Amino acid sequence: MPVLLAGVTAAHAAGIYVCSEGGRTEYRDDAQAANCRAGRLAPVGVVTAVRPADVAVTTAAPQGDDAARDGLREQLTIERKRIEALRREYSDGEPERRGDERNYAKYQQRTAALKAALEESRAKAAALQQQLNR
Repeated sequence: MPVLLAGVTAAHAAGIYVCSEGGRTEYRDDAQAANCRAGRLAPVGVVTAVRPADVAVTTAAPQGDDAARDGLREQLTIERKRIEALRREYSDGEPERRGDERNYAKYQQRTAALKAALEESRAKAAALQQQLNR
């Protein structure tokens, strides 16, 4: 339930009650039912999302560090191999249909996912190349 409590501050956490009804647990701000007890909730924190492409680029050390540059080159090589594999599977927008894709919508869904993965991988490779060029 951290999503529901994201706006709750530590001062307000004392006013949260945990109620159990018919095997379900509910979090409420009032204790109207007899089966409610004061909730002892941990303080709510903020977690920010990090995109995988950001992690690969931002973990690089300063420009003069040869080990970091070697790591970037290795990541770039891996990404280029992934691009090539995705490009072969994507086959210019007409990938080979699989046996489990009797429904055309499933085939279109996989084709769209392949295209998105290919574009993401190309963008990641471009970011790595840009980082190496610095």
